[in-house]
Amino acid sequence: MKDYVVQAGPLRTFEALYDGRFEKFRAVADYHTIEIVAKPTTQRRFMNDMKRSSNAEVQFVSSLFQTLAKGQKTLFGIRDVAQGNAYKLGGKLKGEKLKWSEMVYGVAEDDLVLCELRDFSGDFDLIKECVPPTAGEMFFYLSSSPFEVFDIYWQRVCRDSTKAKEDRFRRDVVGLAKESKISLHQDADGSFTAVVHPQIKDVSEVEDAIQAAGQKAGMAITFAPGLFS
Repeated sequence: MKDYVVQAGPLRTFEALYDGRFEKFRAVADYHTIEIVAKPTTQRRFMNDMKRSSNAEVQFVSSLFQTLAKGQKTLFGIRDVAQGNAYKLGGKLKGEKLKWSEMVYGVAEDDLVLCELRDFSGDFDLIKECVPPTAGEMFFYLSSSPFEVFDIYWQRVCRDSTKAKEDRFRRDVVGLAKESKISLHQDADGSFTAVVHPQIKDVSEVEDAIQAAGQKAGMAITFAPGLFS
């Protein structure tokens, strides 16, 4: 079982996510943000924890979005090393009736696949064998915006990323927070970040769903004092 701690506050207080130089970030600076950070694992426990943690991570995102989606559309994205699970997912989606696209991200030209899950419960079953990434990151958007909005954004971001001097993937994911009721990112270490749109008036609903999903997945999550009060 992997241990997690929760930190929460306005997006602008998270330096790794927020970049005030750009309007797309200033517009969402006060969005409620929840970081679920995986505690470091000792070398002795590392090999025993890896498989169990991966299974728990899949269970966590599955339970969380089954609760939050409630029949709404979810956009899913995965970035992975070449020939990894993103590549595998791209091959699998070629035979399915889902909106999807594939591209490459960064100077290393990692594979990136974006797809629309119109019915999360049913459609997630089609992709879950390809998550989490082999060595990468994944993200989810709960949104009513058309798939094309996300596709165009990521096509542009991927094109720019091949010339970037630093890896900005986490910030690129958050760049669409204004289009999403909830944006969720999982990094390569298994930590999660959720950004909540103000149209969700009661953020405790999201926090309660995170707590319940963590318990169902067997994740040992320590919540910050007062977060769920």
